[in-house]
Amino acid sequence: LVVEGPAAAMPADTEVATGVEIVVGDVVIRVGADADEVLLTRLIRAVRAAAS
Repeated sequence: LVVEGPAAAMPADTEVATGVEIVVGDVVIRVGADADEVLLTRLIRAVRAAAS
């Protein structure tokens, strides 16, 4: 998890993302905030398997 600066420092007109971004090695997985645990687990396992 990477947090870039405090939320209070963001301009008022900044759009807030409603998703999740997971970085596994050189791969970035972006899913909606409503993605379930099973989907996330399958994605992470697939990326790890492909990388090894």
